[in-house]
Parts: sequence; structure tokens; C-alpha cells
Amino acid sequence: MSIYKNKEMVKVSYYYYKKGLTQGEIAKKMNMSRQRVNRILKRALEDNIVQIKINDMDKYNVELENKLEDKFSLRQSVVITPIDDNTIYGALGIAGAEYLEGILTKDDMIGVTWGRTLSEVAKRLSYNEKLNVSAVQLIGGLNIAYTDLQADEITRTIGKKLGGDSHILYAPAIVESKKIKDAFMSDSNLKETFENMGKCNIIIAGIGELKEDTQLHREEHLNEEYKKHLFSQGCVGDIGFRWFDKDGNPIRHNYYDRTIGYDILENKNDALVVGIAGGEKKYDAILGALRGNYLDVLITDSDMAKRLIYHC
Repeated sequence: MSIYKNKEMVKVSYYYYKKGLTQGEIAKKMNMSRQRVNRILKRALEDNIVQIKINDMDKYNVELENKLEDKFSLRQSVVITPIDDNTIYGALGIAGAEYLEGILTKDDMIGVTWGRTLSEVAKRLSYNEKLNVSAVQLIGGLNIAYTDLQADEITRTIGKKLGGDSHILYAPAIVESKKIKDAFMSDSNLKETFENMGKCNIIIAGIGELKEDTQLHREEHLNEEYKKHLFSQGCVGDIGFRWFDKDGNPIRHNYYDRTIGYDILENKNDALVVGIAGGEKKYDAILGALRGNYLDVLITDSDMAKRLIYHC
């Protein structure tokens, strides 16, 4: 039997939830300690005397977000419900842009990878030039497939919209040898861009998947050679062309020392890393990124969220 009378619990709850009195004010009014008020309120919830209903919780996927955060130790998650598969990139782009607009502060510096989803984020981002937020390209892009999705264009768009500088990495993503990479890295402009990479306090990252139809390199024969090697090493996904396996372990493959860009798997530092990805084929890649603890925030779709929560 409860040590608190029902009427007492109802009255304390009424004062707290309906009248908006503080626990201290209730304690004084009812001639009891503040600790007793706190215990009564807790018991009122346990006994269903008070039932809290949050409207539109399902509409905004709040419960899915909370479960994702708890399961994968995320600082935050955002789950969207697209109309269909054809609208998923646009929906993720809107969600990503809205999330950034909610956290950006003056003089922030954003690191940017590449891909269709990040391209949509850049397109949907509102102009706010007073923020003076600069963008830094984290991965070379001169030989990446699909030029309209390249990191340099995404970086320029974000920098322009947010009133800051755009620090472009004028180099290919992958070169033929480490010697060629070292030659690129000796360039003073590249050195400055790499210095700015380390200054980023926010990183927005697409999460790439490795499938038979994945297109990574502009030249077909190099694309197939590269993919074949990655498959042989057990790679399932990448962030900025830094590859990992299904358990999130980074893979030091034969192309690693030929890749020009920031290694987000090894050098996360204190930056807030926001991963934005969704769609059925991304499952292994997103799961690997989560298992590797590479993300602080995940923005994804509701089907992916359910699969990550209940089926892995």
C-alpha cells in the first residue's frame, strides 16, 4: 500500500502540472519537505495518477530517435519519414540543413565530405551570411564520379550561403602512388587546407556503401579495380573515402596511402560529426559507422532506424 494518500498525490500533482508551482512552493503550501514533494510526484507517475501524453511524438519519430541514441550512444539523432524511395535524398537534405541551422553559431568551421545527400543539404541550407561560417573540403575530388556531387562544389555552396570562406582541396581523391601524393601534399595551399581541417568544430559526412553497382571513380577500369580490392579487404562503407568493415574497424588497404584527404576515422578530435545517410542499401555502411563510434549525430530515415534498433 502506498505511503502517500491518493488525494495528497492528486493535489500535489495538480499544483505542479496544472498551476505551475515549483516543488519548493508546493512544499511550503502543504507544510512538507521538498524531498517529499519530489517523491510524491514520482509516485504519482508510477501509479498512473499522472499520465503524460506528448502529442505528435510518432509524427516526429521521437521514440525512434531516443532508442537510436541509447543503443549507439549518440549525442543526438534525427529520423525522417520520406514519402517514398525517390524522395529520401531530398528529405534527408532538408533534415540535415534544418539541423545545421539549429546548431550553427558565429565563426564556426564546417568540414565537408561528398555525395548526393550532402549535395542536397547544401542546396536546402538557408542563406545566413552574418554567421561567417567557413567550410573546409575534407576529401580530394578531381577524379570522383558524378561531378555535381563533388566535395568542392558542396563546400563552395555552404561557405557562400553562410558568409564564410571556402577552403578547397585542389587534388584528386586517389592518386597512382604515395610518391605522387607526397608531391601534392608539399603544396603550400594544400598544407593550409589541411591545417583548417583540424580546426573544424563540425563535420557533416555522407556515409558511402560498397556494392556491386557503387561508382567511386570517374574512370571505369580504375573504379572496378578499386572496388575489387576493397571487397577483398572486407570493406562495407566509408566516410570521406576512409573505409571500414562491418564492425567499424578501419581498413588500411592498398589505396590508403594514395588517398588525399582528412582521415576522419583516425582524427575525429573534438569536432561534432554529423552523419547523414539513409536508404536500404546503406544498412551495412551505417551500422559499421555506428559500431566504430565515428558519429555523434545520425540523420536517417525511419525504416533504417527501425532496422538498426530491432534487427542488429
